[in-house]
Amino acid sequence: MRIETVRLIIRSFEGRDTEALEQIKYDPQVLKFVPDFIDRDEDSEGMTEAIWNFRKLEEEGNLETWRCYAIELKETGEVVGCLSFGRSEMLHEYELGWMMKSSHAGNGYASEAAVAFAEDFCRSNEVDYLIAVMDTDNTASFRTAEKSGFKLFERRTVYDWHYGRYADDYYYFRRYWSCCRLKQRFYGDVPYEGRGAREEDT
Repeated sequence: MRIETVRLIIRSFEGRDTEALEQIKYDPQVLKFVPDFIDRDEDSEGMTEAIWNFRKLEEEGNLETWRCYAIELKETGEVVGCLSFGRSEMLHEYELGWMMKSSHAGNGYASEAAVAFAEDFCRSNEVDYLIAVMDTDNTASFRTAEKSGFKLFERRTVYDWHYGRYADDYYYFRRYWSCCRLKQRFYGDVPYEGRGAREEDT
């Protein structure tokens, strides 16, 4: 996969990206809000295994299982962050996430990458919308979601049936494809007629 924007290249991770992926995984901000990101050993071999798995899923055309894509600066070729993507096991909707190196946060790279990926994926797979979820304390991710065209749907408190308790609150966003054919784009504030309510093809 390869998508180009004005400043970025969003692409599949490659073997040469092990160090960059490890830096993203252990960035303080990522550790705080996504502590289980890439469940692999802490060495370069674990990162290599993760990258191999991402590529395998992509080659198989698997849209269900989580994988990541590199966010690379066109000007320098440096990988400054990544997009995570897959079908949410809890919500059964396609979910997009972003993780940046703290040294490159605040430059709008995450939102630029998210917009490009969301539009490309929805167009290529005829998907009406993507979602984004985040901890309510993650203000940086909240701003990125808004800048990327995601609109806050609601604040949710999840009941974890496995542990028999309520989990932390989080925000649930939706971003509809710019060419989405749904007559209504439901955000919790208008009547919803279901996913079958589409405009006639012209």
